[in-house]
Amino acid sequence: MFAACCARTFAVATRRSVFLAGVIACLIAARAEAVTVVSVSGPSTTGWTFANTSGNSSLNGNFTSTVSTFSGTWWGLYANSGQTASQTYSFASALSAVTGTTVLRAGETVQIDLALGFNNAGTVGIGLQNSSGVNRFETYYIGGNASDTFKLNDAGGQENITGPNTSFTNSSWNNGNYQTILFTQLAGNQYSLSFDGTPVTNSGLTLAASDISQIRFFNFDAGSGSGNNQYANNLVVVPEPESLLMAAAGGFAAAARWLTRLRRNRNRVTAEC
Repeated sequence: MFAACCARTFAVATRRSVFLAGVIACLIAARAEAVTVVSVSGPSTTGWTFANTSGNSSLNGNFTSTVSTFSGTWWGLYANSGQTASQTYSFASALSAVTGTTVLRAGETVQIDLALGFNNAGTVGIGLQNSSGVNRFETYYIGGNASDTFKLNDAGGQENITGPNTSFTNSSWNNGNYQTILFTQLAGNQYSLSFDGTPVTNSGLTLAASDISQIRFFNFDAGSGSGNNQYANNLVVVPEPESLLMAAAGGFAAAARWLTRLRRNRNRVTAEC
């Protein structure tokens, strides 16, 4: 009888230990998953929607490739003769799973690495859009423009970026390296923007509406030849801290309920002994 009771008590305690270990592992996994809602690097094209204005693959298209001056494999776009190549990634479903909403919220960020090839007179860059493909924010470079700098286009219209060095022709920004672009959604349709860690200092950074749920990478007529290819990599979307706390709180609440039930079972078995 005593041996049987001890065996049952040990079994309950063992189940509790296993459960605790499982809960801790699940919470760690959940937090790791929540810290980065979306993290996509080449060469996978899963989740991307591609759009080319011409069905002629010699005029526009997309590819994944290693680049001698970059590490890893990058997404590439080429376009010439007045055509456009683009690829769009929706992070709405991933956001919904963690934050309960399909759009960016205040404090959430989108980050991507962007590298330019030569650009004869086209426009290349990224746009953050709503689920219908309407641009809420764009940053891009126009080849041959009198102002040798990236531009931004938001609720206030198009303007040259000030603050970081985004010159292409006369600086280290060229098709042999890349810059990391970081966009952070703020409250009241405001946002912040940086290039390689240097904040953009334009005043009045304002969106038409805070309903961003996807990113578009595009190349309009940069020119023919591999030297005119445009590249992007390392797309990351990070939720604001409140989402992480909510996820952790939910996990701990579930753990507490299970531990209460297991404690009651252990007490009952011990009493029978």
